Amino acid sequence: MLKVIGVYLLFVFSLYAEASVAKRTLSEGWTFESAETGAVLPVRVGENLVSQGYATPIQGTYKIEIEYPEVVPGYTQGVYLDRIQSVDQVYWNGVWIGETGSLDPYRPDWFRPRLYPIPTDLIRAGKNSLEVRIACRETRLLCGMFRSVPKIGDYDSIKEDLIYEDLFQVVIAVLFLGIFVQQAIAYLLNRYSDASLFLALSAIIFVGWRGALLNKVHYMGFSFELVERVFYVCQTLFPSFLFLFVYSMFERKLGIPAKLILGGDFLLSVLQMLGFDPDTRILLVYGWEALLGLKIPVLIGVLASQFRKSAEATLVLLGALFAAVLGLTDIAIDLLTGKNEFFSQYGLLVFLFSGIMGISVQNARARSDLKRLNDSLETLVQSRTQELERQYKILNEEFLVAGGLQSRLIPGLDGQIGGLSVNSVYVPMEKIGGDYFDFHDYGDGQVQFLLCDVAGHGISAALIASMLKISFLELAPKHPEPAELLASLNSRMVPVVEKNFITAVAALFDTKTGQISYSLAGHPAPILMRDPLSVPVFLEGRGPILGWRKEIRLGTWRQELRKGDRFFFYTDGITEALNSGREMFGEGRLLDLLRDSFDRSPRNLNEMILSSLREFAGIRLPDDVTYFAVDVI
Repeated sequence: MLKVIGVYLLFVFSLYAEASVAKRTLSEGWTFESAETGAVLPVRVGENLVSQGYATPIQGTYKIEIEYPEVVPGYTQGVYLDRIQSVDQVYWNGVWIGETGSLDPYRPDWFRPRLYPIPTDLIRAGKNSLEVRIACRETRLLCGMFRSVPKIGDYDSIKEDLIYEDLFQVVIAVLFLGIFVQQAIAYLLNRYSDASLFLALSAIIFVGWRGALLNKVHYMGFSFELVERVFYVCQTLFPSFLFLFVYSMFERKLGIPAKLILGGDFLLSVLQMLGFDPDTRILLVYGWEALLGLKIPVLIGVLASQFRKSAEATLVLLGALFAAVLGLTDIAIDLLTGKNEFFSQYGLLVFLFSGIMGISVQNARARSDLKRLNDSLETLVQSRTQELERQYKILNEEFLVAGGLQSRLIPGLDGQIGGLSVNSVYVPMEKIGGDYFDFHDYGDGQVQFLLCDVAGHGISAALIASMLKISFLELAPKHPEPAELLASLNSRMVPVVEKNFITAVAALFDTKTGQISYSLAGHPAPILMRDPLSVPVFLEGRGPILGWRKEIRLGTWRQELRKGDRFFFYTDGITEALNSGREMFGEGRLLDLLRDSFDRSPRNLNEMILSSLREFAGIRLPDDVTYFAVDVI
């Protein structure tokens, strides 16, 4: 891998050397005319104006005469000014050719690179003048053309230089991006340690930090304020996540000093998101550098405490020392000259690689320890497995018994009751379920039906359904009015129901008076079909669920009975059944089945519905399914 990278870098540098032939530097012959004093004095480019005796704020004009031969080059010329602090306007032979930032209103795009094309028709044989008008009001920036000596020549050649410069940075960024991907995957696959997470975050934040400085970024239409904020936020957060990586790698708890340092970092990152002027941002950077200086001894202290205990501490300590040396070098150069050479990125790359190796050592040790534990626990696991299998067999047999008992508690209706033709279907999702239905025949053409759906499945839902059975047998003879019956059931259930609420519908059919009275408690409304040509309709009504609170208000709705009417009662296990594509069976399919099968008997109708449901959702239904059809005869 390192050989491939080395060959690639040599290739990039060779291209860079070839591209440099078609251009020249403008290191001599510059003057600067101060707008304040009008004095025109020779100045050195590649060195800031403050060090040459000028005081900020500075406004004035750089000038230089550039001689072209009698034969003007046929290819487009360009001038590259690197990064002039703050604002500039560039003129060739007195004609404007470009600008960066804005003088009025003042908006300093202070670290954008400046590459301006020179129209061929403006270039004269002989002497040509280049003027660069600048404005710099920031007292903490070293104003002027000082980051590098300006270049002039073939526009495409200079542009290629910038591309090659970006390519080198992209190589570094890709390495960090690779670290991010590798550590992110490692964390997702093995989450017992946060070290991989923090190392991955460090790598991706570094990519954002360095990416903001790519020359290409400044020509992609992003606003300078956005690029500036991304740069400073990522710069501020990057060492914080490295800090957290070291602590998490050795499972050290953050002490008060460490928490204060991190709190300062996160506060500075939030402030860097705001729209500050460059001077304020530089002050925030000074604060960040101070916190960075505090982090280094803290981290070295953590690593030194683990130095003799683990090999990974040695690896990470060496990487941290290397990064610290280059980082401090960068800070010193920045403070003395205003130029940041970014040596620290190489140190940080080494630090991250040392972190990867450290995590690998930790993982290898963890796997070795796990293997030993696995070997020692294998016999215990086998014996426990046998015991669990025996207990499962017993439990399964008890479930079968409980399921048989519950099925006998729920009546299987198929025939005539009080002038009604009734058929019911009950299919629990597991061996025991939480749906319950029953009926009570008062005689003289009056029959009360009850259908309940207990939230949840399994033992708890089945026990509540059994309590509903006991309560219904006692309360139904006393409360023929559906709303009163449901209210009485609610009073019985509230003390025993905690998380499992209950939906219910109670309906009293009175064939003598030709009327049905019904009440709903959070349950799907019954469906009425009058004849084969009519559309099935949901009956009106709604009400609160049972078991939620002791005092509830339930309404009673009434509907005229006609000979040939069909009423269909159901739980939501039908309409909410899902197929393999996560599509619900839905009310529409149910209504279509009821309409198309009106001529069938209740029994044949119910068999067809169950068959259609299993064809849609599979043999094993995802919820308890209970429904019954009542025909008025």
